[in-house]
Amino acid sequence: MADSLTTVLESLWDEVEVVLGWEAGYDPFRAVPAFIRRREDLTKLLWNPLCAPNLSGYLAKTWEKTAEGPKKTAVCVKGCDSRSLVALIQEGLVSRDRLLIVGLPCSGTVDPDALNAARTSSAPVTHVRFTRDIVEIVSDDGTERIPLERVVARRCRRCRHPNPVLSDVLVGDPVDRPAPQDPFAHVRELDAQPLEARRAFWERELGRCLRCYACRNACPLCVCQDRCLAETRSPKWVSQRDSLRDKVLFHMIHTLHLAGRCTECGECERVCPMKIPIGLLKEKTAEIAFDLWHYEAGLDTLVPPPLLTYDPSVSGL
Repeated sequence: MADSLTTVLESLWDEVEVVLGWEAGYDPFRAVPAFIRRREDLTKLLWNPLCAPNLSGYLAKTWEKTAEGPKKTAVCVKGCDSRSLVALIQEGLVSRDRLLIVGLPCSGTVDPDALNAARTSSAPVTHVRFTRDIVEIVSDDGTERIPLERVVARRCRRCRHPNPVLSDVLVGDPVDRPAPQDPFAHVRELDAQPLEARRAFWERELGRCLRCYACRNACPLCVCQDRCLAETRSPKWVSQRDSLRDKVLFHMIHTLHLAGRCTECGECERVCPMKIPIGLLKEKTAEIAFDLWHYEAGLDTLVPPPLLTYDPSVSGL
């Protein structure tokens, strides 16, 4: 599949200034963002279930702000990535006409920790490859074969849009699979617990938070980092202390800032060094938006998010 992606981008190279994709990471279980500015470097690009990072956030935070000239920025997007990109376009944070969107149908991305835990060998891994729905891990002990379903990320198990919702060119065949009957079942399960049980759950989980802000930094819709209230000292909205109360305050603010905007890409949870299921908070707001307005964020560039609109006739003012 990487060969097909390279071929497509080579045919479009004269139109673009930079390509945002993925390349081999610091170990065989990870792919990392790649920023390709030379045609000969297109061969570095990867496309497989290791390509988890959502690249759309780089557009609003860095590349789209500095792009100049007639050429476009090409960005590779999975289904969830494309929803984030649509949300950025909705809010005017990136310019649609400066983008060349390369859509990649996705059957799910791998959780590297789950993949490592599924191994029976401790020998150093030389490389990882994929055949149909199997992950093949090659080491000095031989080849281990693990079903992809066993190691797929939690966000992918509830994915409703495996195919990009917006693209200029599609690489690969669309994924044909039924959407989960209730993508918010896990949220409802937690909600069904008694109040004290839910409080104990979040105190236990958020108590492990390091306040490293990796969740904020990775979020494609959290774009005001230079003036983030979590770090501003004048006015000092959020304490820099590490008490449970201060940790909870930060995460509640972060969640509410994404209400009606979160595209459920799961980046906040993927990058958390403490493996806190922080995505549950954002998914709860997504459930509320769906129940109230039947609205899913990041599906239509022409439809404004409900909390970014104001209609006095509705409020009665």
